[in-house]
Amino acid sequence: MLATRKAYVGLAWLFVLGVAVQFFLAGLGDLGGESFEAHDAFGNVLTIVTVVLLVLAVAGRMGGVIIGGSAVLFLLVFLQSLWVQELEDEIPGSIHVLAALFIFALGHYLAQRATRAPRAVAV
Repeated sequence: MLATRKAYVGLAWLFVLGVAVQFFLAGLGDLGGESFEAHDAFGNVLTIVTVVLLVLAVAGRMGGVIIGGSAVLFLLVFLQSLWVQELEDEIPGSIHVLAALFIFALGHYLAQRATRAPRAVAV
């Protein structure tokens, strides 16, 4: 179980870094004249990462806050792909950007909380 918790912590911090990379890729796509293909593809990777985080949280018995937070994180990242499909409309496009901020904040919170969680004592 300790290995599962360590894996969660490491992957959670990589997720936070990945969200920052997503902001960069979105900026390249919008302001840099590049396409959004890298942003789209990396978003799919981050969706898979949230599934793995949820599985690790449950398997590692990380507690209700981290398990529930991981489930909400997955839901938000999944919904991002739905909101982006409606970008022609200003409201869903704005929600996509605002949700990215919440995803970053929640990911950071979960990574910090998991890092500070009490370590299991080896028996």
